[in-house]
Amino acid sequence: MNNVLLDRIIKDGLATLSTMDSVSYRIDNIILGKSIYTMKDCDTVFSDMNLCLILFEQGYGFSYFQDDIDYDSAQQWVNQDVRDVLKTDIPLYIKVALADAVYSMIHTINHTYTYRHFKGTLRDKATARAQELVRGIPKKSKVVLLGAVAEIIDECNKKDIDLTVLDLESSKIGLHFDKTTIQNGLEVSQDTIASADYVIATGMIFVSCTADDLFEKARAGNYKLILYMETGSNFGGSLIAHGAHKVLSEMFPYYDFHGDTKYIVHQKNV
Repeated sequence: MNNVLLDRIIKDGLATLSTMDSVSYRIDNIILGKSIYTMKDCDTVFSDMNLCLILFEQGYGFSYFQDDIDYDSAQQWVNQDVRDVLKTDIPLYIKVALADAVYSMIHTINHTYTYRHFKGTLRDKATARAQELVRGIPKKSKVVLLGAVAEIIDECNKKDIDLTVLDLESSKIGLHFDKTTIQNGLEVSQDTIASADYVIATGMIFVSCTADDLFEKARAGNYKLILYMETGSNFGGSLIAHGAHKVLSEMFPYYDFHGDTKYIVHQKNV
């Protein structure tokens, strides 16, 4: 599948970075691992997500992913120039994390953003994030949520939103949260998504090769695309120009780590 948008983001980011002084392009550290987690009001333990954190002298890049972890291959990319690594055949999750790192360095050098903060427990912060995502969505709107998140489901139900929740993880399909049942994303037609008023998705759309199609339909006016991004959060702000309606960029360490969580909301001017 195509990754035209991701390639464009990388090209633009590297072009911007090339105009800056004292940039270190060297990859210092790659951290790979598995996330084993649960969700609010749920007894099931999930293990469908892996994680990649790539560290540079002036920034970092992050990606969740569902592919196998190749620890041996990762060794060849440490100590290398990110520009050279991006020219090679690398796993998509590495490519997304490197794209994220490029924009992290841009923001660090430029001191681009003033961040807001989520505060409280991880559930407090997850709820605050969900409230921010659904803010501005009118009651009774038809919304498709790609990837089950209990707090987002809660906030949509509070607004009496006509919600469809799709997920690809077999252990989540069929679970009930309040009045909402998680459906199999592979069995729901694309027309269901295209006919929504709003689609809410995570940055993992860039790892699952679905970003191009989602953005194409958003630009065509099928729906308004809202993104919440841990994966790719640093390049989240650039996505408004490509058709996103709203992007919530959440900065590492994320809401499920102790302490305040930095974030910024990018909003299309309407």
